[in-house]
Formats: sequence, structure tokens, C-alpha cells
Amino acid sequence: MTTTSRAPATGRQKPPGADRVVLGTAASLALLVLAVAASLFVGARSVDPGVVLSVLGGLPSALTSGDLAAALAPGSGAGMDEVVVTARVPRTITAVLVGAALAVAGAGLQGATRNPLGDPGLLGLTAGAALGVVLGLALAPSAGPSAVAGFAVVGSLAAGLVVVGAGRLGADSGTGLILAGAAVTAGCTAVTSSLVVALPGVLDRFRFWGLGSVARSGAAEIGAALPFLLIGLALVLAGAATLDALALGDDLARGLGVGPVAGRAVVLGGVIILSGVATALAGPIAFLGLLVPHLLRRLVGAGNRVVLGLSVIVGPAVLLLADTVGRVIAPPGEIAVGVMTVAMGVPFLIVLLRSGRGMGET
Repeated sequence: MTTTSRAPATGRQKPPGADRVVLGTAASLALLVLAVAASLFVGARSVDPGVVLSVLGGLPSALTSGDLAAALAPGSGAGMDEVVVTARVPRTITAVLVGAALAVAGAGLQGATRNPLGDPGLLGLTAGAALGVVLGLALAPSAGPSAVAGFAVVGSLAAGLVVVGAGRLGADSGTGLILAGAAVTAGCTAVTSSLVVALPGVLDRFRFWGLGSVARSGAAEIGAALPFLLIGLALVLAGAATLDALALGDDLARGLGVGPVAGRAVVLGGVIILSGVATALAGPIAFLGLLVPHLLRRLVGAGNRVVLGLSVIVGPAVLLLADTVGRVIAPPGEIAVGVMTVAMGVPFLIVLLRSGRGMGET
């Protein structure tokens, strides 16, 4: 009889799929760098690359002074190229923040509800933010951009609280929360449409915000939104292990020491904050929170920790590329990024459905 000796394993073996995660992370970071560069260099007007590097080089020293507005404003006597670049910097920062918020919110919502169609708009958060903006403008027609952002956040939070109160956070939360979100979306949309038709002054301002754009937020809006964004990201990312346990079912999650109701509440709280902040900064942007998590699950697997972590990188990259394409596709005008994400998202979902997989995964 011939015996075959097997060499003992040495060192710690890598978990399955580790190579895919490493490659996916590297590719995601490279994509984000390219997307940021495209956002700064590419547009209806071409600019001198030296001017771009000069403006970026001066940002760290300006930011250390604590004056974000000064850091994002052109200096005195600036040439046209510098004016263009400094206008693109807050636009790029806004796209990074909004992209990260929506992608993480979508991934967190899909995990918490165990529904592959989870999207920040699914819980009525976007419709609630729109209603908050319309009500705020109706009561305070001269409200500034920061106040409008506040109206959106309050509306999103109110809608989220109504949905969570009407739905359930138990084992059937995927169905209960979705039905409650659909009801809240329908109600908020009906009230918003009625107010916009009845108040022409509100319509004049709301129609620009309602398309979805990263071009209208400045230093004040970015500075006000940043703390809320960090809180929302911390809540959802901290719940990644909880979402992995909930994917096994509520009973098994309890056996692992995870409280399903409390775990979902924390994640959904972060989702509500992220959705409100994103809508406040850029208006309603559809499909990004649905598209990015599905794309990542196909590339690196279905683990919530990996998907949530990479969503922070891939979400901004996708939104930046969509915004850049919208700026150059129909010069001298541009197509709002909210329209571009829909144009990208619809074909992706059709391919996903025709492939026979993906929509049934969580």
C-alpha cells in the first residue's frame, strides 16, 4: 500500500474570498481616484492641470485654519481656470459625501430588511425630505440654502419615524417596513404635488432642487452636513456584524447574542440620517443605493462587512462618474446627476433581472 504524506499547513490560512476582497478594495480605490480626477479636470470647460494641482495644494493649509468657506473659494485676482476649479471642488466633495451616504444607506437597508430591493427611497425617506423642503419653503419663502437643507433632514427623519412606527422590526420587517414605506411615499408625494401646484413661488425653487444635483451645495451646506454624515456612517458600519447575524434568521441571531429589534433599529437609524443628509445636499437621487450594493455583492461576495466598507468607496466613485458624464454629454449645458443615475440604474437592473440572479440575493 502506498501512503501519501501531506505537508502540514504552515501559517494562518486566508479565509475564502480574501483575494477577491483585496483586489476589489484596490480596484475600488483606484476607481475613486480616477473619478475624483475626472470631476476636477473634466467639464464643459477644459482647465490647465497645473491650476488644478495648485488649488489642491493650497487646500490643506486653508482647511487647517478652520474656515471651510475660505478653503473652497478662489483667491483675489484668480484667473478663470482657478475660478472653474474652485467651483468644482465643493461639487466633488458633495458627490463624495452623497455617494457614500446613499450607497451605505442602501446596503444597510437591504441587510436590515433582508430585501434585495432595499433603497433609501424605499422607506419614504426621499419623499419625506421633499415634503419637508416644500413645507419649509411655504412657511419661509426667503429661506437660505442651509435652511432648505435643514427642512430636508427634518422631513426625512419624520418619514423614517412614521415608517418604523407603522412597520415592525421583527422577523417580518422586510414586508412590514416596505409596505409602510410605500404608504408614506404615496402620502408625502401627494401632499408635495398639491402644495407645489398651489404655490408657484415654491415651485420656482423646488423644481431645481427636485432634479437631484451636486452642484448647488457650498461650504456652508457641506460643513453643516458633515457631522450628521459621520454619525450615520458610524451607526450603519457598526451594525455590519449584526446584519451578518440577521442574515441567518432572527432565531439564529438571538442564539448568537444579537437582538434583532435593537440591531435593526440602530442600522435603520443610521440609514435615516444618511438618507436625510444626502437628500439635503443633492436632492433626490435614485438607484445609487440599490445599484452599488448589488454590484459589490457580485464582485466580492455577500458579506455585509465587506459590502458596507466598500460602499464608502464605490458609492462616491459611481456618483462622480455619473456627474462628470452629465457635464460633458450635452455641452454647453449639463444633465442633472439625478437623471444620470436613473439612466445608469435602469439598464443595470434589467441586466440583473435577465441574468436570473442577484435580485434574489441579500
